[in-house]
Amino acid sequence: MGKEIITASKIGLTFKRKLGLTYSAVGFKYLSEKPEDAIGIKKSGNGCIMPLILASGRGKTVAFDEHTTGWPCSRFYLGYSDKIFDGVEYFLSHGMLMGRRCERFVKTPSMAKRYLKSIKFKEKATGVATFRPLENYPDGDEPELVIFFANADQLSALILLLYFSRPEEDCRVVSRFASACASIVTLPLQYAQRGDKKAVWGMHDISARTKLPHNIMSLSLPYDMVLEMYKNINESFLRTSTWKTILNRIHSEKSQSDKFNK
Repeated sequence: MGKEIITASKIGLTFKRKLGLTYSAVGFKYLSEKPEDAIGIKKSGNGCIMPLILASGRGKTVAFDEHTTGWPCSRFYLGYSDKIFDGVEYFLSHGMLMGRRCERFVKTPSMAKRYLKSIKFKEKATGVATFRPLENYPDGDEPELVIFFANADQLSALILLLYFSRPEEDCRVVSRFASACASIVTLPLQYAQRGDKKAVWGMHDISARTKLPHNIMSLSLPYDMVLEMYKNINESFLRTSTWKTILNRIHSEKSQSDKFNK
C-alpha cells in the first residue's frame, strides 16, 4: 500500500464521523481576499461574531476584515485594533460607563486593563479572518487553527486524544478567562506564535453563551496538533467498546433532538 495522503478535508470528515460531531471542525486562517461564498457582517459597529462562527460549523464559510467585525471587541480579538473602547476595563469589571451594563467578569478595572494589555496582538493582523469547515478545505490548503464545537463527551475524547502519545506532558490544554472569540482565535494563535503547543478550551464567556447552544463548548488548537491526533486516531480508545457506548448515546441524543426540532 502507498503512503496515506492526509488532507485537511479528510481530517475534518474523520473527526466528525468518529466523534459523532454535530458541527464540522472549522479551520481558521487569514487570507489575502474574502472568499466569494463567504458570509459575514457588512460593517463594524454592532453584532456578535460568535453565532456566525458557529454557522461555519454548520457548513458556511465566514469571513471578517478590519471593517466588518461587528462589535469593537471582535475587531480587537481578531487583531485588527489595539484597543476595544475607552473605559472597557470598567465594562469588564464594575462601575458606570456611558450607561453600559458592566459584566463583573474581573474583580477590578485595573486587573482587566492589565489582562487586555497582555493579550493584545504584537502586530496588527492583516488580511481576512476566514472560518471554513475543515472538510471543505481544498487539497493542499491547511488552516492555522482548527476549532471544534463539542459537547462534554466529545470534548473529553478530544482531550484524551491530545494526550494519547504524550501522557506525561503538562498543560497541553489550557482554559483561561477570555471572550468567546478570544478563546477561539486570540489565545491559541498567540500560544502558537511563540512556539507553545497548546489547545484552548473555550466559550466560557456567558455573554456570548446567551446566543449559543447551552451544551456546546470549543477547543481551538494549531493544525499540526490536530494532525498528530489524527495520526493516532485508529490506535486510540475510539476503537473500544467503551467509546462505542458513548457514541451510541451521542447518536441517540442527536436523534431525539432532531425529532423534537421537526
